[in-house]
Amino acid sequence: MERPTMRSRASLKRSGKGNGGTILLAGRADFIAEKKLNEREVRTLDLLARCLENKEIADELGVSVPVAEKILRNVFKKLGVHKRAEAILLWKSDK
Repeated sequence: MERPTMRSRASLKRSGKGNGGTILLAGRADFIAEKKLNEREVRTLDLLARCLENKEIADELGVSVPVAEKILRNVFKKLGVHKRAEAILLWKSDK
């Protein structure tokens, strides 16, 4: 049985890079549902976990830096954290 995955719009634009932007959701579905994260927020968390800066996250998502920062603020609020490192720890610990 295949693991559930989700593709981002940005991944469709950059074929041939890494895993093509595919995010493995197995083991994270409960976390995503519990925190009520949408697709863009999940993708942002995945990029954040790769230690990308806001500009790089914005480029990957195909949005402006202020929009990427707003998405990050929303993610932090949903996760109940105040720092990038806290968000990354929560995201990676729930694999």
